[in-house]
Amino acid sequence: MNSDSQREYRNAAERLIGRRGLLQTGGVALLSAGLLNRLSARDATRKGRIKSCLMLFQVGGVSQIDTFDMKPEADETIRGEFRPIDTNVPGMSVCEHLPRMSQHMDQVCVVRSVYHRMLCHNPAIYAALSGREVGESLAISSKTVASREDYPHVGAVVGRLTTQPLMLPSSVSLPFVLRNASATSPGQNAGFMGAAYDPYLVLRDPNAREFKMDELELPTNINPARAAGRTRLLQHFDEGIRRVEETASVQAYREHYRRAGDLLDSNATRSAFDLSQEPEQLRDRYGRNMVGQSTLLGRRLIEAGVPFVTVYSPVSEINSPSWDTHLNNFPRLKQELLPPVDLALPTLLDDMRDRGLLDDTLVIWAGEFGRTPLIGARRSNNTNNATGRDHWPGCYTILMAGGGLSGGQYYGASDRLGWYPREKPLHIADLMATIYDAFGIDPSQSISDSRGRPHLLSEGRVVPGLFA
Repeated sequence: MNSDSQREYRNAAERLIGRRGLLQTGGVALLSAGLLNRLSARDATRKGRIKSCLMLFQVGGVSQIDTFDMKPEADETIRGEFRPIDTNVPGMSVCEHLPRMSQHMDQVCVVRSVYHRMLCHNPAIYAALSGREVGESLAISSKTVASREDYPHVGAVVGRLTTQPLMLPSSVSLPFVLRNASATSPGQNAGFMGAAYDPYLVLRDPNAREFKMDELELPTNINPARAAGRTRLLQHFDEGIRRVEETASVQAYREHYRRAGDLLDSNATRSAFDLSQEPEQLRDRYGRNMVGQSTLLGRRLIEAGVPFVTVYSPVSEINSPSWDTHLNNFPRLKQELLPPVDLALPTLLDDMRDRGLLDDTLVIWAGEFGRTPLIGARRSNNTNNATGRDHWPGCYTILMAGGGLSGGQYYGASDRLGWYPREKPLHIADLMATIYDAFGIDPSQSISDSRGRPHLLSEGRVVPGLFA
């Protein structure tokens, strides 16, 4: 099939997706759901140390100086208003507004030396979710928009290159799509691998009283005969596919449709999304807010067997309240941003430990970058004032737990004022390569796009010593 024919076929297939209202309703898009097992050969000789990953992505960029990499000996223009408190690990301290988390530091590895060059949200989000940096001219542009030429979200790759239960999505993202103004942030979907491998999207607030996955039931106006008719339509579509030359893209769409239909009948999927099965007391402990209930839903999906879950928090858009604290950094952290974390994160760690999930699940708590150590400094093209901290990708902090990591330790260190890594610098591409390796995926392999063209999976290197 030549390139023009492939393009025509893909367009026709995408038009079909739009007509399949049975499989795309409300806030959940079943046909952009990452429902596929890997269709190409898998390197069976590599054995992963983890089976799943729960990424808690802090939208907007967390101030490391005000949370887990505090600089109490620095000038007030660096250290800010918050004070460190002792934790249950001697020699480790955290912000005074994280009292519950302070008693769970023995469960996490604090990585204080992550870096990249992307100064604005969209290119930084792309780097943090795919491990790829854009060119220098786009590094300071928030107009960088998602494209099917992008490198894929790490969860989409994991979904393609590993196996998972047949009746569950291979990757799930919730509870919203990241945007900077009107520009959809790159790095959230499968990019050049094609829509068939996109993470399954849950576009609802799990804390909402009416949260229910009705989309996994047949709509009341669709009787069994009508559903059977749609199945026959799908069969006719498959017969048409057989009349053209087989390609990876065609196979992916066919299998994608089949599994999307199967999902309607999956008790396992419906159960995984049913938060009402959780005890009310546990739901309270996670926090009755979007952050808390999204985190709990993430744990349920991991426990059900979904290999990769991404929970975006705390809000739906960059321009809404988020970790993007250009203004009123300290009151916003104290009143809005840190309290939900101090409920959800320690509860998650205890909950996953008690259920035996941490041994083979990696938990990552991270944003797209950090904030400037100097209060009021301007480093990006955003407005910043004396009460805020600007974007800073030169050195920031993430938390990692489970998956064989040793808790209660630091990995790497920032310099005296927190501007750059002082020990064990960890580029975002190296972090991504290390995550792939933990899954048993060779980060140096080639991966094909929807047109069959090969791409190097990762430009990073596996970091020795991060996993003890």
